[in-house]
Amino acid sequence: MATEKNTSFGSSSGSQPLYLRLRDQLWQWIEQQPGGSQFRLPAERELAERFATTRVTLRQALSQLEGEGRIYRSNRRGWFLTPARLQYDPNKDTGFHHYVQEQGLAPRTETLQKSLIEAPPWLAALSGLAPGAPVYQILRRRYVDERAVLVEHNYLNPALCPGLLNQSTDLSIFTLLKERYQLQPAQRQLSMYAQALTGQEAEALGVSPGCAGLFIQRLSRDQQGRFLELDQEYWLHDALTVVVQVTG
Repeated sequence: MATEKNTSFGSSSGSQPLYLRLRDQLWQWIEQQPGGSQFRLPAERELAERFATTRVTLRQALSQLEGEGRIYRSNRRGWFLTPARLQYDPNKDTGFHHYVQEQGLAPRTETLQKSLIEAPPWLAALSGLAPGAPVYQILRRRYVDERAVLVEHNYLNPALCPGLLNQSTDLSIFTLLKERYQLQPAQRQLSMYAQALTGQEAEALGVSPGCAGLFIQRLSRDQQGRFLELDQEYWLHDALTVVVQVTG
């Protein structure tokens, strides 16, 4: 069995738990590696041998770095260096592809499901539609530099955008509404809070259930106050920094 390597960083590090000292060692080593964004770490067995530690302590150190947003784990693929965070303003009337490209990154959207459903009670209560009213539902997965960073549920009012499901939704629904249907939000209600990723969202993003995430919900209405869209986004917690421009 591997023995624990006792290396201190700073005068107070000797009093730190061993996994925190190992976390410091790991991060110093990662920062020195070539490869840049999304550098893949060696296998856990190799890392445990390199740092002369046990797999238990190594996993504690890796989990600490993951919680800080410095590295991330992809199911069945291993550990990776987290890319630079996306600067995200949820109030902007700018499509995902546009603002990702503005920051020198490569966006991609993948439509996973499109269907016409009956509005469930929770959606009817939010939107003002009658329970059971027809609603378009679209499920999409979105990527930055080929890393899946969010899963998005879109619910739209088919009375305002008939035939939308026949259009491609692999780019911007906002642009599609604006250019094809001459629609754009006039009123918005925004909610945002930390939430663990579970179920369908965790599976689609390739992370373990319970992984930290950020939930953003945007309820939009048109100029007449009619329900236009409900957008629910489930982000990886380390993928973005929320930046809101405030004037006045």
